[in-house]
Amino acid sequence: MQAIICFTSDFGMGDTWVGMCHAVIYRACPQARVVDLAHDVPPYDIRKAAAVAASGVWQLPEAIHLVVVDPGVGGGRRDLCVVTGGGTVMVGPDNGVLIPATWRAGGIDEVFAIDPEALNFRSPLATFHARDVLAPAAAALACGVDPAAVGSVIESDSLVNAPFERADEKDGIVSAEVVDVDRFGSVRLAVSTEDLDRFGLRYPRLELEFGHVAVEAPFGATFSDVPEGDPVALVDSSGWLTLAVRMGSAADRYGIQAGHLARVRALTS
Repeated sequence: MQAIICFTSDFGMGDTWVGMCHAVIYRACPQARVVDLAHDVPPYDIRKAAAVAASGVWQLPEAIHLVVVDPGVGGGRRDLCVVTGGGTVMVGPDNGVLIPATWRAGGIDEVFAIDPEALNFRSPLATFHARDVLAPAAAALACGVDPAAVGSVIESDSLVNAPFERADEKDGIVSAEVVDVDRFGSVRLAVSTEDLDRFGLRYPRLELEFGHVAVEAPFGATFSDVPEGDPVALVDSSGWLTLAVRMGSAADRYGIQAGHLARVRALTS
């Protein structure tokens, strides 16, 4: 039984929302352990939340992942429990926020639309499904309840699409969206560690194009592989291919934002 709940939201820490979700979880499942992965996701930013959740699944695939960035709360969208082919279980709204994480965990195996009545909880407040539906569902799973008991099976192809596309390759050029820019200005692309091998990008140097800007960078293991101020391509702690500048901001230097399209190729000579 997995009792770790990895919690991501855009709630911040200045209000009661995160604390109330913790309280609901501990009341329902005292042995649960909640890891607060991130709560400073910008409000309503499904793209950022999806990137963070995928990072969390990559680092803690055995946890139950509770992801709540939910601008459509109370508006008729479904609450989901998703089980991946690798066994990771995720709970969150049907707005695409969970989908990129499934790419890194063996794809989608089963999906259940959560039924609040199955949780023996009070009627959900329309503005706070995190407390009244999603957190209780995560707690039930942490206490060993089978995912099939929290709701009804639905087809995976009925889910809302991810907020960004999977990386694609054609003629040696990998096209990938910028999924995230971290607080240091490092630029994360929708190229996973598995994609690096699948697309043949593990070469000593890469070229990354962002519109009219082209950057050549060594493919390193860490930021200090290059001198201060130089660019480096690496897989950071998120598990995404990342363009960074040592002791600087790659986003500022090259004018890159989340949502921009990158073209990446290995420099073989």
